[in-house]
Order: sequence, then C-alpha cells, then structure tokens
Amino acid sequence: MKGFDAGQPILYLSTDAGQPLTAVLERSTYVPALNNASFNGGDDFLGSARERLFGFINGQTGASNPQAQGFQHLVLDGHASQDASAGNTALIEALRNGGDLLNVFGDFPTLADPRHADAYSPLWDAQLGLWTAKAIKAGLNTRQIDENQVFNLAATRPDLLTGINPATGQPAPYGAAGVDINCAVIGYTAQTPTANLAAPVANSQFPPL
Repeated sequence: MKGFDAGQPILYLSTDAGQPLTAVLERSTYVPALNNASFNGGDDFLGSARERLFGFINGQTGASNPQAQGFQHLVLDGHASQDASAGNTALIEALRNGGDLLNVFGDFPTLADPRHADAYSPLWDAQLGLWTAKAIKAGLNTRQIDENQVFNLAATRPDLLTGINPATGQPAPYGAAGVDINCAVIGYTAQTPTANLAAPVANSQFPPL
C-alpha cells in the first residue's frame, strides 16, 4: 500500500487490524488482541507500543485526482468492495495508481532526529480526520503528506479539520480514534524521508515535542 511520511511517498504492508471494519478496509487479518496493545493515544510515551498514523474519512476522490485521499477515495476509486485476487486487474491497476487510503505516517526509521527514527513502530494508532463542510465547499480537503502539517491544521483550523467518533461518525476532538493497525513500512519510492515539512505549532501535539 502507498502512503506518505515527512512529505515523501512510502510503501507499507498491512497485515493485521484490531477492529473488524479496519481489517476489511485494510484487507488485513482481524486480530482483536491488538486492541490490548499498549496503548491508545500512547505514541512516544514510555511503554507505548504504538505510533501515530493519520487517515482521512472524506478527502477528495477521483481516480486521476492528485488530491484524492482517504476512506471515500478507497471505496469509490480503489475497488474496495471487490475481491483482491490476481485476476482482478482493475483493482490491481487502481492500487498501482494510488487508489488506496494514502495514509500519513508518523515516526519513520530514516528520520534524521534519532528520537523519531528510534520511536518507529509497525503498530499504528490511527488519528482519523474529518473534513468539515466548510473545507469541502472551499476545496481545502486536499491531500496531506506530513505529520506536523496535519497536527498544525487540526490545532489551528478546527473549522476545517476535526476528529471523528468512529461509533457515531460525528465530529469529535482530533486525536487517537481507538483504531490500531499493524503496518510494517517497506521503503520509500522517491527521496528519503528525513524531516517533517513544518515545525509543530504550540500545543498541537501530545506528548509535546
């Protein structure tokens, strides 16, 4: 699967998920025990096995749209309801051209800062973003490619990007959504991810940098 870290395109393999719907969308194995992994919202805290991942519910769609991203894009453009078999050439072609979630990853092994390179974990704690009607109307629900830029946007423009309550689908404060996925990164496809594209704004992340 394709995603982004520190502004660079990466590839990763999704193997397990702790929730049934997540497992379906990620085409991975449902492993309920993952919900017990330490711990929801933990990220860089001592004792946490999880690292942040950023997904988007209602980003733009369109198979040839360079701004497409997220769950609606996956379902509408990525043939998510179809069998992932070698004979399904339409699905394979869609994934080859970015018809998947295009999630943004947090800490990554190649980052120049040892704190963030060493904090990499293949177990990801999803922060799910919901674009507001205002953002969608203005065409501001664009593709995101950097952790700090996502956090900064959520912290400074809640009128554009909020979190979501997975149980209700309603807006919620931005943060960990109780969704965890085991996704080992395979590599990067352009430049090496070494540094975030923006510095974090005050109070945009917890724990603070």
